[in-house]
Amino acid sequence: MKLNVITLLLMLTVVSLAGCNKKSNPAPDANTTFPQIISLIADHDSIKVGGTEPSIITCIASGGNIIYTWEVDLGDIFPLNEEGSQVRFTGSDCCLGEKYIKCTAANDKGSVMDTALIYIYIP
Repeated sequence: MKLNVITLLLMLTVVSLAGCNKKSNPAPDANTTFPQIISLIADHDSIKVGGTEPSIITCIASGGNIIYTWEVDLGDIFPLNEEGSQVRFTGSDCCLGEKYIKCTAANDKGSVMDTALIYIYIP
């Protein structure tokens, strides 16, 4: 009986491992080019603590099939559109001062990044 259980466990392990495979990178698209950020614009370069007056930041990039990634060390970034090319940035008391919001535009040919500087202050 014990041998049957061990054999069964061994077979299940082999079957589950055989089903694992790495995700492959998508094939390069002939219609895409290396991405370029055409503009990165913030409607406000300084905002009040809280979120009542956020900064809307828009990235316009070329290259086709662009995937946008946004980063900031402190503060909140909320996507505003399906493509991810526009976000709302707010900050709380912990986020006072200069904040660099990084936007990366990427596709199958590569990636490029730019930053927007937003100043958060207490009114």
